[in-house]
Amino acid sequence: MTLPDPSIQLQPGNKVVMFVHHLKAGLSSAQLAEYRRMDDETLAVAMGMDGYLGHEYASNEEGTVFISYWRDDAAVDEWSRHPVHREAKSKGQDEWYASYRTAICTVDRHHMYA
Repeated sequence: MTLPDPSIQLQPGNKVVMFVHHLKAGLSSAQLAEYRRMDDETLAVAMGMDGYLGHEYASNEEGTVFISYWRDDAAVDEWSRHPVHREAKSKGQDEWYASYRTAICTVDRHHMYA
């Protein structure tokens, strides 16, 4: 993926969900494989949901910034209640994340230069 993704077009009122996290040190290869599987599954579910507009991310050894874009509050709320997302959040808190932050913002203006 090239950042920023020029295919993502946002309008005032759309929602931006920012998820910033750092994985725990010393995760086993089995834990990392389960994390990646759950990450792929949650992304596939999100991409199929009504109101999903796209996502962008960047990652290195210091952590990951994952940004998803949604049509409105209702779409974000539906995503937050999805069973796969709830399972991923629970496992992340219990098993994978040393720390994380989530912020949900409303788009006031959007400009894309490519």
